Amino acid sequence: MIPFDLVTPARRRQRSELHSPKQVELCVRDLPFTAIPAISALTAFLPVCLCILLAGCPGPKFNPPPSVTPSPTPTPTVTPSPTRTPAPTPLPEAIIPYSRKEVARLFSGVEVHSQVESGLGDIASVERKELDSYVLDLQLHVRVPKAAQTIAELSEPDPSLPTILPGLAAMLPTSKVSDFYYGLYQLKVESLGRELGRLEQLLSKHNFFDCNTILELTNPQSARKVLLIQSDMDVNADGSDSDRTSDVEGSSANFQPYTSYRWPKRTDQPSEFLGDCQIKLKQAESELVLKTTSPDRKKVLHEQIETLQREIGDLKHFSFLISKADPFVVLPGFILRQANHTFLPKLGDYVVVIFGDKLYPALLGDVGPSYKIGEGSLRLATQLDPRANAYNRPASNLNVTYLVFPATADPTPGPPDLKKMRDRCETLLSEIGGTSGQLWEWTDILATPTPTPSPSPTASPTPSATGSPVATGSASAAGSPTPSATPSASPTPSASPTPSASPTPSASPTPSASPTPTPSPTPASPTPSPSPKPTKASPHETPRRHHHEDGQTRGD
Repeated sequence: MIPFDLVTPARRRQRSELHSPKQVELCVRDLPFTAIPAISALTAFLPVCLCILLAGCPGPKFNPPPSVTPSPTPTPTVTPSPTRTPAPTPLPEAIIPYSRKEVARLFSGVEVHSQVESGLGDIASVERKELDSYVLDLQLHVRVPKAAQTIAELSEPDPSLPTILPGLAAMLPTSKVSDFYYGLYQLKVESLGRELGRLEQLLSKHNFFDCNTILELTNPQSARKVLLIQSDMDVNADGSDSDRTSDVEGSSANFQPYTSYRWPKRTDQPSEFLGDCQIKLKQAESELVLKTTSPDRKKVLHEQIETLQREIGDLKHFSFLISKADPFVVLPGFILRQANHTFLPKLGDYVVVIFGDKLYPALLGDVGPSYKIGEGSLRLATQLDPRANAYNRPASNLNVTYLVFPATADPTPGPPDLKKMRDRCETLLSEIGGTSGQLWEWTDILATPTPTPSPSPTASPTPSATGSPVATGSASAAGSPTPSATPSASPTPSASPTPSASPTPSASPTPSASPTPTPSPTPASPTPSPSPKPTKASPHETPRRHHHEDGQTRGD
């Protein structure tokens, strides 16, 4: 420790006295000898303390320079130069003849050349009464295409066709352009003449040139006849069959719940579209008896009532094809009305549709407008293009080939048997030279899955109660599945075995024209009996005219 009396005198000295080194030396000499080491230690310790103090002190704070907001540069004001007022168009001093030509294109693809001409006439009160003083002349120029008949012409829309049909080349030398082709384009031209004054209903360019050819072909070896049609494919969404399903989409604009191909109903299940038709019939009959209904309106109502009564009768007594489930095609109505034609197709005839390298079995199932061709069911269309629907065709080019085999329809109409359809089309193709493509095999999307028969119950030593029914096991006393002895009324008969103690699930009686099949005792899986066939011939050998056949069109 440093004695207090040794340090205190030095601290009390004035700072001015320590400025001279000589004075400092004298002061040190005056200190006792023992105080010098303490002063030296204190002198060495001061810099360390000073460093510690400086390290703990915050650094100097610098204020950022004030931000200077740039003053916007003033935009110089442009003084608008005075615009010169255009001189008015000089007025004519007399009637000047006028002529102007314009070229436009309608939504239907028709190119329109318009021309306006004016000339000098009489006074307005006179010209207003003259019929020829204000006239619009419409003149349509159209080139009717020739029919494709050679391999090169047939290959232009579909280059793979000669390869898919190797027997085609052998049939072309004796082929003939069908009268149906000339009749089709004659009806197209007549339609243009009728509708020229109503441009919105004029047949579109696409639908005018919708047929590349209709050829009558005969195979030289088998003598099998076939109509070859090259066209595009529109979509037919019609048809319903409450015997098979009630899930039918009928919201499209041109939907009709029936098709030309039909057969007598086989159950008492009413059509889901019957109620709407009956409501419309009552509304039309109520309006008809009103005193305020005009004669022209009554004429329309009479026709509407007759149509609805016919539709109600058809829906009560017939079943039809279903567009989403059945592959079928549509032909113009006039073709099916040509009696005694050697290549006359009929409803129910087998058809093969060729698109790319695939061939699709189908039926001729409906009739359409007489001035359009190329139409298939929704089932067929979505196979060509999954995006197809009632308003979107699967093929717009003329690269779809339809092979229609006349006089091949089954004698009794009924719901399509898809396996039989494929086998029959395979045979018909072999009779015209075969094919190198893939013949499609359809699946029945309406069929109920066949359940696996349950195993026979094992005999139990415990006796059953008196009067109790046979245990559920789908087995007879002999231990084999027993099919129902009564054929199902549904087009897709159920293959489920019927327990011997339970009643037959079918509520429909067995038609008298069909003998009751005897159940087979074979222990194999039961085979459903064929659907009963009606005893009378179908009254629709000649197809009925649809509403859209005469006036309405599908698509553009």
